[in-house]
Order: sequence, then C-alpha cells, then structure tokens
Amino acid sequence: MNSNETNTSAPLILVTNDDGIDSPGLLAAVEAARRLGTVIVAAPTTQQTARGRGMTGNRDDHFHPLELPLEAAPDEHLHPVEAWHIDASPALTVRHALAVLCPERPPDLVIAGINYGENLGTNITISGTVGAAMQAASQGIPALALSRQTEIHHHYEYGELDWTDARRVTGRWTGLALERIAASPGRMPFALLKIDIPDPCPPGTEERITRLSRQPYFRSRIENPSRSMPIRESRTSIEVNRAELHREDDIYALALDRVVSITPLQLDCTAPAEDLRADQA
Repeated sequence: MNSNETNTSAPLILVTNDDGIDSPGLLAAVEAARRLGTVIVAAPTTQQTARGRGMTGNRDDHFHPLELPLEAAPDEHLHPVEAWHIDASPALTVRHALAVLCPERPPDLVIAGINYGENLGTNITISGTVGAAMQAASQGIPALALSRQTEIHHHYEYGELDWTDARRVTGRWTGLALERIAASPGRMPFALLKIDIPDPCPPGTEERITRLSRQPYFRSRIENPSRSMPIRESRTSIEVNRAELHREDDIYALALDRVVSITPLQLDCTAPAEDLRADQA
C-alpha cells in the first residue's frame, strides 16, 4: 500500500520506537493500533536506545520497506499497515517520516514504543522513545510514549517477554487519545502522554494520572573511578529515594504501587522567573 492511498475515513497513526524495526515491543504497538486506524510504521533500522531527541543518523540513507510478521486475524477487521525503516535516531526518523511518508495528510496520532524499559522521573530526556514523541508534538501532532517495565539487561537486547498486558494498555489509550483528538478538531487536545506499564499488569490494574518525579530513576555509577577508566565501565541501576517521593509521582505509581502511570507532558520548559526579576529590581 502506498502512503498516499491510506483510508481517509480511518484515523492515520504513525508508529515508531527507539529499539529498532525488529523490536517485539514495536510489533505489539502495531498490533494494538491497527485495530483502531490505518498504520504507517517508521522505525530506526537498529537499536537507538538513549538517543533522546538527537538528530543523528546516516544522512545518505532513505526509508526501506519491510513486511512485519503481524498476527493473522481473519475474523477481525484490521486496518492496513505499511512499514519502513531508516538508519537514523528516533526523532530524526519521525521528522523524516512526516516529511516523506505522509506529506499530504499528517498522522492524527504518533505512537512511540512499546519501549523495553520504563521511562520515569528526570531520566526521560535521555529516552529515544520520549524524544520521538516530543518530535511529533513539536510538529503539531499529539503523541503517546509507551514503555513496559523490564529488567535493565533488556534495555539494549530483546528478550522473550509477554507483551499481552502492554498491548492491551496501548490499545486502550490509543483509543482514548483518538476519541479526544476527534472531539477537538483543528487543535491539539494534548502534546504528549507518557505511559509506563508495570510488569505484570493484569486486567483491572489501576491507571493513574501522574506528574513527572523530580528525581532520577536510573543512576549510572563507576566503582573505584579513575581518569583512565572507559565509559563502558559505568553500571546502571535503579535507585529510588522513597522518602522524597510523592504519591502523584510517576516513579511512585509504577515502582511502589505497581500501577500504570500516565504523565501528561508539554514542550514548554520555561521555569518561573520571579526570582530573577526580583534580582533585576
């Protein structure tokens, strides 16, 4: 299917990620989304975890088509899917996809994920998943950044994980997002929703609207550091200061209460300037 031949009566959804085109998490997101609209997949060719919103990649590369191993569901109406990959960071992948894969009809929604590993607290600007969603939002398209809680060793290598729960949550929030978008024609009803899914997440698990925690979730440390020590010696671990967490924090929701965290994010990073104005007086 050519991207210019999409079903105009169905929502158009761009699905991307930072784990690469072969990620089972990406496939789970596509399976959830294709029940709700026409899907275009545009993902990095290779693993791009922790690239943030960087615009890096092979500037001579272009999108390459790929057939995804989607589940056969003959008894269910499914919208078409076309998939592409490119040697670029997640944010650059999204920017180029919006320019060349759907230039005449922008997507109604961009989905980034489902990521291997939760994205919480002040670490989120490192995330390529969040970076891809921010790139979409910066171009006026509402976005979801979805992440599944996993062990740290899965962050750079795919593992045999069950995506059933994460796919269900993705489908639910994709549907809710599309309903909100349809009810707000001509304007963005939200910029970006960051959704973190605990493992396990059985049906009935609470879904909590949260705020971004003011503390990091992942920390990198080097034992016995020296100036000659290479970067690869750094070890990442989860270190949460429970005493300084608030119940409305995304870290509290997922790590302590084991519920789904939905954090609305905006692009405006401006801080209050009253103290600076007082200093000028």
